[in-house]
Amino acid sequence: MKKRFVILIIFTLIAFQSKAQELRATVKVLSPEVQATNKDIFQTLETSMENFLNGYAFTDHKYSDEERIECNYIMTVNSLSGNRFDATLQVQYSRPVYNSNYNSPVLKVLDKDVVFSYQENEPIDFQQNTYTTNLSSILAFYAYTIIGLDRCTFKANGGDAEFAIAQNIVTTAQSSGGASGWKSFDGTKNRFWITDALMSPVFEPVKTTLYMYHRQGLDLMYIAENHKQSLEAIATSLKALEGPNQKRPNSYLLNLFFDAKNTEILSLYSEASTLGVDTKTLQTTLEELDRTHASSYDQLGGK
Repeated sequence: MKKRFVILIIFTLIAFQSKAQELRATVKVLSPEVQATNKDIFQTLETSMENFLNGYAFTDHKYSDEERIECNYIMTVNSLSGNRFDATLQVQYSRPVYNSNYNSPVLKVLDKDVVFSYQENEPIDFQQNTYTTNLSSILAFYAYTIIGLDRCTFKANGGDAEFAIAQNIVTTAQSSGGASGWKSFDGTKNRFWITDALMSPVFEPVKTTLYMYHRQGLDLMYIAENHKQSLEAIATSLKALEGPNQKRPNSYLLNLFFDAKNTEILSLYSEASTLGVDTKTLQTTLEELDRTHASSYDQLGGK
């Protein structure tokens, strides 16, 4: 009997490891403007969010502990009325660069349409094809988006399955919850437009850029003799964004891409001209693609 029990434990551990959690999320819930008599609810909300994101297996992919995707969810509660929370959510994800201690930012988004109900110590439940709560839908939407983006950076079109699930979450929430942020007419910068772009053929070059930029650029940069080639590969990958930008100028997806990448690009190419890299052409390309940060690219041209 004891032997059978040990065998059962071993098989349980194997089954658990075969579908390991994908995320290693750090969660922070802030409430600087809320005058609540019970501040403990913010701590339990933070714990519930972290337990959900780090304890739920979103896909069937196998992740070892060191492969889990590090990301940050920072929620700022603006008001609390009964069990109704009105908040904003900042989601950040950075990808480790091969053979280095550097993490490259891939997603940096501020979601202003975060309204949900939550009771103290309430566990967060999520089912792919069923709307349970707006909070679980939002958290899962960004989890699948992060996992999809991460897989894109390692394999061309590697995140399509996750993006499809994220789109299904959008569709389910549209018809079930009534909360904002899920529909096209809720604004031009929301969850609908993220998944709409990631699933659109128009934006296929963005996913190609994510792969080339990271896998053929940053991951090879550690080899000294490949430094120039890596910078040129990244510049080529950025030029591929001209197509979707011409078809859908100032799209939310490209806004998000450059919100994450602007500072990194400037750092990468700060001395690239000394290696013979054509930074003037890159400057022109970036000024057209990224109007929000256009003036910051002046330094690339040596002005």
